[in-house]
Amino acid sequence: MARPAPTPPQPTASARSYQQLLVRLLRHGAYPQLRKIIDKTMPADLAPALPLLIEEDRNRVLSLLIEAGKAARALFELDDDELQALLAELDDASLASICSSSAPDDAADLLDALDGERRQRILSMLGAAQSAKLEALLEGEEESAGSLMNTQFLALDEELTVAEAIESIRQYPRKDSFFYVYITDAEGHLTGVLSLRNLILADPAAHLRDLMVQSVVRVQVDASPEEVAQIVSKYDLLSVPVVDLQNHLVGVVTVDDVIDVIQEQAEEDLLHLAGVAAAERVTTSARQSFRMRFPWLAINLATAFLASWVVSLFQDTIAKWAALAVFMPIVAGMGGNAGTQTLTVFVRGLALGEIDWSSGWRPIWKEMLVGFGNGAANGVLTTLVVGLWTHDWIMASILLAAMVFNLVIAGMAGGLVPLALERFGFDPAIASSIFVTTFTDVGGFFSFLGLATLAMRTFGRP
Repeated sequence: MARPAPTPPQPTASARSYQQLLVRLLRHGAYPQLRKIIDKTMPADLAPALPLLIEEDRNRVLSLLIEAGKAARALFELDDDELQALLAELDDASLASICSSSAPDDAADLLDALDGERRQRILSMLGAAQSAKLEALLEGEEESAGSLMNTQFLALDEELTVAEAIESIRQYPRKDSFFYVYITDAEGHLTGVLSLRNLILADPAAHLRDLMVQSVVRVQVDASPEEVAQIVSKYDLLSVPVVDLQNHLVGVVTVDDVIDVIQEQAEEDLLHLAGVAAAERVTTSARQSFRMRFPWLAINLATAFLASWVVSLFQDTIAKWAALAVFMPIVAGMGGNAGTQTLTVFVRGLALGEIDWSSGWRPIWKEMLVGFGNGAANGVLTTLVVGLWTHDWIMASILLAAMVFNLVIAGMAGGLVPLALERFGFDPAIASSIFVTTFTDVGGFFSFLGLATLAMRTFGRP
């Protein structure tokens, strides 16, 4: 029996409004007004309306987006399923036009979403220079500054005067694509940078080499996207130049691409902490979701058996003191929550470059101290509640001691596990939660039941 297709996402009211407006203007042939709307509207606002249009109307709107240089950006605002469906409907000539009208980094991203055979067909339809640029971007190391950068940028020779530089800017075709003026020498080495404000206010006869700031914040072409994002955030930049090992200026990464990286990384970390694949969406089919989630749940099942084995070591104690079974989840649950808090702080610190393996030990000691304090504070509250409820103050005291012990374990595991995974080349956001939970379950059950066994041998059954 055929598997049902995934339910498509429901269009928003804004998407419906844009769709109705676009259709109305198309039906009346009001192309000047349509061009004005497309020029003034951000691609992110227009994109959700594209899947709602019939093919003929969508092609007309796409042609206007191509004229405005917004087509690739609009397509990448769609979710993966909508993007692939739309790419399948577009012919090669249309995709080639979109690539020609877009910034190289956007065009390369669009080509990267296609299969290899179709990608080569479209590259062959482009000019030799543009095709070479796009192939260089596509062949660059994935997940690097080279894959994010735009190879269309404004760079001026340091020997130019201010008047000559301003005239060059006037003649530059993509005036909305740069925020700073980068200065190079005759060999293309990055030597300085100027803000547009300082350039405009400078003496027209002055040379750029005398005005430029020589200490330019830059990134290497093989730098990770996270490093680029950290640089942009640290120095409050709107763009950052990309250089090769010889300090040749090879591209520019703009803040919009950095924001995309930050958003994607945040989404991936959030999903990975829950053991969910980054590619999964609410519209993903049940079969695909099952295949993505099962491996992590199977690993979690294996670690749960480890915790169960620890409990099995104390079967005689539980049989003689049945009330222990009532309060076991409290210790393990509090440890799990505390471990997740520490884990979240450490994963964030690793993502921002605040800590690494060598500098992470002091924060781990701090988290263990925090765990001791929280364990003592919550343990006292638990002792009072359980003692007044059951009048079993020995049980209440055991809970206090076990909670302190387990929250210290949670602080240690929540910091050590992501640091260790990072040290060995794994993404700390992917598997950390499973191992931290294992530590706190095993530690909680062992400390609580172990102390209860010791109390029975010392004081007899309460």
